[in-house]
Amino acid sequence: MSATRPGDPREVGPYRIVGRLGAGGMGQVFLGRSPAGRTVAIKVIHPAMADDGDFRARFRREITAARAVGGVYTAPVVDADPDASPPWFATTYLRGMSLQEAVATHGPLPPPAVRALGAGLAEALRSVHAAGIVHRDLKPSNVMLTPEGPRVIDFGIARPSEATTITRTGATLGTPAYMSPEQAAGLPAGPPSDVFSFGSVLTYAATGTGPFGVGALHEMVYRVMHLPPYLDAVPDLGLRALIAACMDKDPDRRPGTDRLLAELSADPAAAPQGVRWLPPPVAHDVARRGETAVPGGPSRRRLLAIGAAGVAFTALAAGGTGAAFLLRREAGDPVRWTFALPDGMYVQARLVAHDGTVYVFGSAGLSGTTFALDARTGRQKWRGSFTAGRGSAAELRDGRGFVCESPGDRLTGFELATGKALWTEELRTFGLAPAPVAGSGVVCLPGSAATGEYGLYGFDAASGRRRWRYSTDDLEMSRAVLAGDTCYIGTRDGFVYGIDAGTGNARWQRRTGAPATTDPMAAGDVLAVLVGNGSLLGLDAATGRQRWRTDLGDDAATGATGATGATGATGAPGGLPAGVVGGLAFITGLNGTLYAIEPGTGRLRWKRPGRGATGPRGLRMHSIPSVGGGLAVTTDDKGLLTALDLATGEPRWERDVDKGLGERPLISGSLVYYGAVGGMSVFDLATGRLRHRFEFEDVQRAVGSTQHYTEAGGTVYCVVDNAVVQAIRLTT
Repeated sequence: MSATRPGDPREVGPYRIVGRLGAGGMGQVFLGRSPAGRTVAIKVIHPAMADDGDFRARFRREITAARAVGGVYTAPVVDADPDASPPWFATTYLRGMSLQEAVATHGPLPPPAVRALGAGLAEALRSVHAAGIVHRDLKPSNVMLTPEGPRVIDFGIARPSEATTITRTGATLGTPAYMSPEQAAGLPAGPPSDVFSFGSVLTYAATGTGPFGVGALHEMVYRVMHLPPYLDAVPDLGLRALIAACMDKDPDRRPGTDRLLAELSADPAAAPQGVRWLPPPVAHDVARRGETAVPGGPSRRRLLAIGAAGVAFTALAAGGTGAAFLLRREAGDPVRWTFALPDGMYVQARLVAHDGTVYVFGSAGLSGTTFALDARTGRQKWRGSFTAGRGSAAELRDGRGFVCESPGDRLTGFELATGKALWTEELRTFGLAPAPVAGSGVVCLPGSAATGEYGLYGFDAASGRRRWRYSTDDLEMSRAVLAGDTCYIGTRDGFVYGIDAGTGNARWQRRTGAPATTDPMAAGDVLAVLVGNGSLLGLDAATGRQRWRTDLGDDAATGATGATGATGATGAPGGLPAGVVGGLAFITGLNGTLYAIEPGTGRLRWKRPGRGATGPRGLRMHSIPSVGGGLAVTTDDKGLLTALDLATGEPRWERDVDKGLGERPLISGSLVYYGAVGGMSVFDLATGRLRHRFEFEDVQRAVGSTQHYTEAGGTVYCVVDNAVVQAIRLTT
């Protein structure tokens, strides 16, 4: 919500306007209060539409029909005046956050939550369709996650007919990435059109990107009408099949809402009621917003560092916006400094600490901002109008930085000292926002140019000029890996390539016999890659010749979990967690087993079985470990921190911690840092003894999460509650 602007109405009908919620092609949306204090969302129709007599008549009919829509999974219409000038209608105002914001902030939802969400949306659509209404613009921003469960908003009212829109303006109705083929063609849209959009929304919830990627309007319309949706990254195979049925190009072959509801609500434990079905970080955010008064002032957070001594309180300005933060600090406080992003902005990529500077990549909606902070004081050095894509990070070297910007359509080079953008090149990466790699004066990144030429691109690091492209027909490649002057990539069709970074010529290519399910892992003169038949291959980095092969069995075969995201780990989109750490190649199998392989010989040094009952096959999933002091420290997806002997894999100590947020434990000197939903814990590396505990609370006393942390020079930099950066230094 934002403040009203000059010219905005002060009252609409009996409602006093207290804020602005948004605007679209059909009108503006305001936050209003009734005389009795009831809060509503009011949509005021654009005067140009109101002057159309046919529109007014249909608007009146739609309002009457919309009042019949049940409010269990929608925002019900509570008032309207179709004869006003301009006409308007009001719905219940829903507190919470949109699905789009939740996924952009916290990442894709796990399969059980996606199924629960789908059940709620299917029931909402069934209610909307029973009232004779078609939503026609179902998309992530029109799905609200509230403390009472998911709700669909902005359904089927005050929209022109598709044919009228196409013929009069040449535009398309709805949001291109989520519209149905019949909408894209300008044909009438019935209930099956909403089912198609339903499949697109579930794809976004499960993967973090829509089934047709991103691009210009004409590109999106072409993909929706003629190309199959990209669903390979949906980890739940049953859900993937159901989504594919929803997105059949033929409306008559799509399932109805009754079938969708029956299949998605089969597990009563996954019912989308309250917030318990959501991952804890999302549930925390939704519950917190549900408690916030509306309209509200600037956001406020209270941060507590729990230690052994007394405390002092310090006020902190938030990024120059005036929003206050209260930091509870102890004597001898290890928190060196705190930096709060401007109100409404979130950290969306991993922090990067480099050469005395901490780089923070923030995002607010579709706009991005990068902050460069002095690593010693936290003072802002500069602020740039670009950001790294979610889950990605910058590549920094030789006085320059390179970021693949969110949503992954631009590669930007910038000057590290000033933040000045040196160049920008357009490059389609289908919403995956892979990290660029730089070396030998070249920046390498897989993607597609505007002309549709897909492959690995090499850009001049100084000017951004495209120096070469290595073509491949595969539309899903692993992230590029640079070692020395060679760039390595693996493809879904079963090839691994070694590309000369200076010229773009292939030094070698190797057919592995099965698709790569991890990014190539460089370890000395060996390149390790896991392929879809469960084999880990060791390739000579210079020639591509196979030096060894280790069969890990069905546990590491195709059917990957998509559980990537650990700092320093790799994994192709939808692939298994893998990485080279401390001289060993680590891979987590589908049943949670952690494998440690010697990359020089391919010998399996040890494996550690998963435990518990929460992973994709009923077992806990180990993270890729951090290595130090002869130990490999890992966590599982239920919050068990384990230190394993690096030589034997036997546990030295175990500690229960809060559920993590996709980050690996971080080893700094003799300490282990682990950030999670409830804060950050610091343990002694050798013994596992708890040395320090940081808990962060907002003014609602809801515990804040800790994620996106890195270390440099003995100081740990972490993100609190997605919006506050802290520098912590403990005596080791």
